Amino acid sequence: MRNPKNLSFKFLKPVTYQRYSLVSPNMRKHIISALLVLSLSGISLAQDYHIGIKIAPALSHITAIKNSQVSREGTAVKLLLGAFVDIPFKENYFFSGGLNYASKSSYFRAAATGASAIEEYAHEYVQVPLLLKLYTNEIALDVKLFFNFGLVPEVRLNTLSKSTSRNTPVVTDWADFDLAGNFGGGIERSIGVNTRIFTVLNYNLGFLNQVKSNEKAFGEIGIKSNLISLEFGIKF
Repeated sequence: MRNPKNLSFKFLKPVTYQRYSLVSPNMRKHIISALLVLSLSGISLAQDYHIGIKIAPALSHITAIKNSQVSREGTAVKLLLGAFVDIPFKENYFFSGGLNYASKSSYFRAAATGASAIEEYAHEYVQVPLLLKLYTNEIALDVKLFFNFGLVPEVRLNTLSKSTSRNTPVVTDWADFDLAGNFGGGIERSIGVNTRIFTVLNYNLGFLNQVKSNEKAFGEIGIKSNLISLEFGIKF
């Protein structure tokens, strides 16, 4: 949730929505379908595996790259949806892969000599998490703790300009790809022979600059995208 001090800016004016779309809607459907098939194609190689779905409220914010004239202006509540497969390779050790839809926000202030701007953008990404998941022994009847970490490649589907304090945007184009590190921990409970429910808190830390080009008056702007998600899910 955004900091209350950032809820109101008298000079902040809405603009006509401007989209920065990497692919057409039809191409987007084909990409998502292909990635889902690829992410689940390894299931048949394992004799024991679990597939599942998850949903998560998430907090999205940016980190400014060093020496970039940008500062974070707020945090936005976003949504993450996903499907995944857990494949064991050793007792209490699993490889976890899948496909997520994640919405993110870039809400920032950019400064230059004699000028400043506040802008907010909404992004949509397809994520392909590649994680190692480690379980403890049971801490209570049918209850285990687990920890996961790994890499999350991301492809940007769409970007929407929500507001700006200038007639022309500071950021003129966004990167099509991101790579993030993920780490988190959660708790899982068995509710049947092959059914489990879980909740996990994950931190997704972006590694790459997401600004592809920007207005030259503001120098080189560098922004990394981060996501904190509280996931709830079920697997079979």
